Amino acid sequence: MREVVVVGAGLAGVRAVESLRAQGFAGRLTVVSDERELPYDRPPLTKQLLSGTMTEADVRLAGAEDLGARWVRGTAAVGLDRERRRVRLADGAELPYDGVVLAPGAKARAWSGAVPRAGVLTVRGLDDVRRLRAEVDGGAREVVIVGAGFVGVELASSLSGLGVRVTLVEPFGRPLRALGGTVSGVVAEAAGRAGVVLRLGTGVRGFRDDGGRVVAVELVDGSVLPTPLVVVAIGMVPATDWLAESGLALPSGRIHCDERLFARSGGGSGAPDPRVVVAGDAACCDAVRAADGPVALEHWSNAAAQGELAARNLLAGPAAAEPYDHVPSFWTTAFGLRIKSVGLPGTGDRTVAEAGDPAGGAVLEAHYRDGRLVGAVSVEQGRLLSAYARRLRGERMIASGTEPSGT
Repeated sequence: MREVVVVGAGLAGVRAVESLRAQGFAGRLTVVSDERELPYDRPPLTKQLLSGTMTEADVRLAGAEDLGARWVRGTAAVGLDRERRRVRLADGAELPYDGVVLAPGAKARAWSGAVPRAGVLTVRGLDDVRRLRAEVDGGAREVVIVGAGFVGVELASSLSGLGVRVTLVEPFGRPLRALGGTVSGVVAEAAGRAGVVLRLGTGVRGFRDDGGRVVAVELVDGSVLPTPLVVVAIGMVPATDWLAESGLALPSGRIHCDERLFARSGGGSGAPDPRVVVAGDAACCDAVRAADGPVALEHWSNAAAQGELAARNLLAGPAAAEPYDHVPSFWTTAFGLRIKSVGLPGTGDRTVAEAGDPAGGAVLEAHYRDGRLVGAVSVEQGRLLSAYARRLRGERMIASGTEPSGT
């Protein structure tokens, strides 16, 4: 293997580059990114960077450019020809490869209807945070955030801390509902104490504008929220539309890969491609499964672990490749709360509070399915999660036929 192309310069792509060099790959290594930015870490964007406690220099992924790779910035990949082994770029260039790492990540889901020309933003990358901060610094003292998932809640926390009046709209229940149990209620109460107005159980009908600038949000319940600024935070979509003609399996837009992170063909049951591996937000991996099938993850730890292993397996080849055996983990902070999870807590059928008290704003809840632990979530109880991670790893190893080490 002499030429490897990595598509995507986020965490998964950078970890893949590092892993390739660490494994001794000395060939030509090209990294393709549609952003002109140097590689950076995303989790701090909606928290520390927006709030001003970190700078842009602080969020850069250190050492990414010291690995002898050729960086193609500001030019998107637009096609993958697996027969000829070429990655096609938007400027017409083609990059030959012996192996390719697909780590294209995801993009913010856009509002499906009409929006005013100005004052309605989405947040995913560094440029988005710059625009949002410019609006606040330019005098926007009120914002409506549509969507109370992780991004919406983090933005609400950061902006309220800057003195902006925040209204958080969520049609499907409480904030962070994916975590289940009572955690969403704890977060909702903390948001209220921070001055955030919660409009739960109602959606957005549309936007009003004046001269192309948003001036209000119309809700389904008939109410109108005057505002000079709106952030739409309704989830992410995989950045995989350019792979539509590749022959790879793309259920729900994500790239289906086997347990060793080799991309699958056709409907997902096709043979893995030994020259194409997948990592990060755009991956749907056979090794990360709930009762209903593979689960896609958009966690920092998942991107890092998959990027490292995908590169290692690409060099090793299918015969020597290792299965992906990573217990998912996630953490965030919002409204003064530190929230962590391990496993797949949103996939259980029973939730049990096993430490703390949600009434006091600190709780650990274990999630079970058919009596088996599938995940755990903590608010201000993170020190207890390591034991649950060990239990999850033990159960995964037993299910795969390998005895746990007991560590």
